[in-house]
Amino acid sequence: MNNDTGLRKNTLGLFSLVFFVVAAASPLTGVVGGLPVAIISGNGGGIPVFYILSCVILMLFAVGFIVMSRHVNNAGAFYTYIAKGLGDNWGASASVLALMAYFSIQIAIVAMLGFFTQLFLEEHLSTHIPWWALSMLFAVIAWVLGIKRVEVGGKLLGVLMLAEVAIVLLTDVMLLVKKTGPYTFQSFEPSVFMQGNLGIAFIFTIASFIGFESTAIYAEECRDPQKTVPRATICALLLITAFFCFTSWSLVQAYGFDEIVAIASKDPGNFVFNITRQYVGQWAVDTMSVLLITSLFAATLAFHNNISRYLFSISRDGLIWKELCKTHPTNGTPHNASHLHSVILLLLLAGMGSAELDPMVHIFAIGSAVATLCILILQLGVSAAVVLFFRRVATDDSRFQVFWAPLLSMICMTLTIILVVNNLQSLSGSDSRVVKMIPWFIAACALAGYGMSLKRGMKVAVIKK
Repeated sequence: MNNDTGLRKNTLGLFSLVFFVVAAASPLTGVVGGLPVAIISGNGGGIPVFYILSCVILMLFAVGFIVMSRHVNNAGAFYTYIAKGLGDNWGASASVLALMAYFSIQIAIVAMLGFFTQLFLEEHLSTHIPWWALSMLFAVIAWVLGIKRVEVGGKLLGVLMLAEVAIVLLTDVMLLVKKTGPYTFQSFEPSVFMQGNLGIAFIFTIASFIGFESTAIYAEECRDPQKTVPRATICALLLITAFFCFTSWSLVQAYGFDEIVAIASKDPGNFVFNITRQYVGQWAVDTMSVLLITSLFAATLAFHNNISRYLFSISRDGLIWKELCKTHPTNGTPHNASHLHSVILLLLLAGMGSAELDPMVHIFAIGSAVATLCILILQLGVSAAVVLFFRRVATDDSRFQVFWAPLLSMICMTLTIILVVNNLQSLSGSDSRVVKMIPWFIAACALAGYGMSLKRGMKVAVIKK
């Protein structure tokens, strides 16, 4: 039963939650779009190892993250964890960064979705519809589904995710089955994977995991959240790692260790499609083209739900307009938050379309760079929050869980943030002045959030006095 100000309880199980998270990672998009660039600009055939290294670092983060989830059951996730550990003002700052991250990645993904749908319609139906109009259409569909009961979206995301993973794994298996000659494991030799631009390789691989942390966002809607959230977090990390590591290694086998960088450099956009056509058939390429669109839509829907619940949480805590914490009387979803951010998204897409911005060069490149940096900063903040929170709160968890793992995570996240800032141009694919200003813009927004919270706290103190 929903009371107009609460999310629907006991709705999502383990598998639905994993589907939400993995769908947000958009596996097929990562393989088709991100993997070739990581091979070209990163460390070539050694890229499989960096998916494992990224997983290890995020596992360190997940240790403290999971322990915190047992003590804080809230849709605010990052924002709430940081507020509990570092104080309300830093929590408010985190809420700004979290909304920036998820808004940026959603805009980037929905723009990419419109672009690839436009190409598909032109190629197969000889019909031209502007990318921004298609993006707006998909945003409306996500809006409608986002208001439905959360399990409806979970089931749809599950189907779409399984389909895109299945076609990639089928391709991987065929690459290995039809390969002539012995398999090579050079990718896993230190002398190999430590070559090339390690910073860029690491940035692209860790960016493939964006969204795994959203398990905590659905804590209030899960069945047995103290068990489901930790299990879903670990499952999502392991599944994403296994998928990308196995797929990248299979591509190395097919193209050859010595030739893979040169081949990827010639035509990165068709790097995966060409080998799929050769080893599986044109039908697989056509299927993959459709599933690329559904993969992007799945990610659009997943991030729509993430944003709605963040807005719901910070509204409930009194940081923004109170009406946003109202939930649908039947479905138990944060429908007012869905309405607000969907309208904003539609207006932004219309504005970007009228300004004739390129969906890939301008919107996706900059949006994904902003999102990646914001998420890493938030993960750093959560790790620090875990350490400080458990200095005040007694727990039966081990010192490794509440101190050493979060501390190591802080060190790793700090180094990763430095790498991202130093390689933003490579990550975004743009060397524009806008890209160079991204770190300063994020810092200004974080400080603004802190300042507004501080001002609000002073007002509250004056009133009480």
